[in-house]
Amino acid sequence: MKRYLFVILVSFCVLVTGVIWFAENQHSQVIESRKRVATERLGRLRAALEGQINSSLTTARALQAEIKLSPDISAERYRLLVQELIDNDLPVRHVALAPDLIIEFLYPLVPNQDALGFDYRASPEQFKSVQEAIQRKSIIIDGPVKLVQGGWALIARAPVFIDNSLWGVIAVVIDIDQLMISSGLTSVDDYLFAVQKKNANNNDLFERGNPSVWQKDYVAIEIDVSSGQWILALAPKDNGWAKRDNIYWVIIVAGWTLSFLMIAFMYNLVATQSRLRTALTTIDRQANFDSITDLPNRRAFVDYLNQLTQSGNDQHFAILFIDLDHFKEVNDSLGHDAGDELLVSVAERLRSQLRGSDFIARIGGDEFVVVINRFKSHEVINDLATQINRHLSEPFTLRQNQIQTTCSIGIALYPDDGMKAAELLKNADLAMYAAKTAGRRTHYFFNDELRAQTERQNTIHNRMRDGLKRHEFSLVYQPIVDFSSGKVTKCEALLRWKDEDGNVISPAEFIPVAERTGLIHELGQFVLEQACIDWVTVHKSGYPIEVSINRSERELNDMEVAKQWLSCIKQHGIPTESITFEITESLLMSNKQRQLQILHYLRSQGVQLAIDDFGTGYSSINYLQRYPVDYIKIDRSFLNQAPDDRVQVALLDALLRVARALDIDVIAEGVETKRQWELLQQQQCDFAQGYFISEPLTLDKLLDFLRKWQF
Repeated sequence: MKRYLFVILVSFCVLVTGVIWFAENQHSQVIESRKRVATERLGRLRAALEGQINSSLTTARALQAEIKLSPDISAERYRLLVQELIDNDLPVRHVALAPDLIIEFLYPLVPNQDALGFDYRASPEQFKSVQEAIQRKSIIIDGPVKLVQGGWALIARAPVFIDNSLWGVIAVVIDIDQLMISSGLTSVDDYLFAVQKKNANNNDLFERGNPSVWQKDYVAIEIDVSSGQWILALAPKDNGWAKRDNIYWVIIVAGWTLSFLMIAFMYNLVATQSRLRTALTTIDRQANFDSITDLPNRRAFVDYLNQLTQSGNDQHFAILFIDLDHFKEVNDSLGHDAGDELLVSVAERLRSQLRGSDFIARIGGDEFVVVINRFKSHEVINDLATQINRHLSEPFTLRQNQIQTTCSIGIALYPDDGMKAAELLKNADLAMYAAKTAGRRTHYFFNDELRAQTERQNTIHNRMRDGLKRHEFSLVYQPIVDFSSGKVTKCEALLRWKDEDGNVISPAEFIPVAERTGLIHELGQFVLEQACIDWVTVHKSGYPIEVSINRSERELNDMEVAKQWLSCIKQHGIPTESITFEITESLLMSNKQRQLQILHYLRSQGVQLAIDDFGTGYSSINYLQRYPVDYIKIDRSFLNQAPDDRVQVALLDALLRVARALDIDVIAEGVETKRQWELLQQQQCDFAQGYFISEPLTLDKLLDFLRKWQF
């Protein structure tokens, strides 16, 4: 009996402790919830602050572009231009223009006229940041600095180069106090706010807001500024994020009372059995259900599918393999939490379209599978797939953002498309990829054509592997003309394959297979080796042209491979500046840090980078600022109706202007007529490539073409 009393006493103490923990946990959750709200508010404030800074920098970028076009800018032109650029809502205090590093223009002039004639070289402190901007050839932000006129400011310094020669610098002075106001920091009435420079010393100390925030339980977020990082913090106005109210004490008292009653009437064996059953249920659920959507997972789906295929009845069923289109972009732009919310919403919409006898599971990432039992005809499945796609295409609301997504659906039928679970799932997966290839936002039934296509891809892979050994692959080169000189200064290396029977296989057919099977690495190495050999031949013939080589996204995953490329180039005695690697714009959207590091490494070693077929995908101009891009190659679709199509001409003009603003050269692909050539000349395009100049040529024909070329 004493043993049971001891167990009961211990259990009572545990329960009481649990009640206290629960009450404290509830209290902590309230605090964490309010902190999350404050953190989200900080995120919006940071976005507003960074937006104001970036908007202010637009003035410097616009002046850079203007001066490159008109180096001899007049004071009146400068005044009108800056007056137009500085919006009343921008926190710009004044803008200074310093040709040869001596300030000649100021706006507004009053009360800043004393700065006219100031030579930056006379001030070591200011000249240091000016030198840094010049060396980096980019805009840098200095500060916060205390102004002689009073107040604090950020100073953006933008170097101006004309034909690689320094013309001067532009200084945009951003008023800190006005920046705080325009960003909404001073209107945060429901919190105390403070901002300070991270890791600042006594000479670099900068603070704004309420200094008492730093003595409170605050939430903070870091803001990247060129000169360092700022810490933006919010804290509650009262003594804490949440007080222990009456509900807290009700939980404590009620919990203790219930604990006493439970201990008095429960038996140790019953409690043990109950806990055991709960644990087993939890383990089973974790093993068979997805934690995000609460749907069955891949394991549960495979078990269910095996039961259906092994049941021995002749009941037909259909598998719908559903893959969300561009789901990764949602994760990249809004974060993984938003991506999880989207998955939950998709699961709810799918449930609403299905019957109780149907089965739905999430088998990984953005992939769902649906099993439709006892369907009457193919038309029923076709209509259901159309309905699902239409339903999932309706906008989702995630964290005050309207998100629109689509899906690609592959369909396999039992027993027509397979008798085993693995075969059915594989065929549904193949059908789904066929739907993606067809343009997404559609569905596709597995059929004999797909089966034959799969077999053909396997055949092509084996033939490619043998073809590499039999030297069936070769390179041709398409010349690229520099508009400024009229000379052929570059050429693009293009891979060709003629098999042992003399059949020419299109790159559009074998390149995707090589990427899917991994053979693209061997093909890519062959292209680089052969292009280097041919480059040496061309240069010995007296033609110092550069060569562009296409690189697949799958080749840019290993830094060691990139180093091998550089080693190959240097072994042939080729300056790395003579080699350009062309990548697709889909690589920009992937936003993989490893690939970004490889591109920066290649660029640092002198290799030039070009974006091929620019404008055909989902890339953003913003990505060009983050990647070390030297050229963009405008896809032929921007020229096929030019110059007759005014919309195409306008788009072409806009792309060229953006490229010039970003200091990126443009190569126009697909130039097939003299009118297109003349339009590109008129629009001041940098380079042209296409059949109007020449078709892709073998090495011998390329050398002959270079000897005869004139325009």
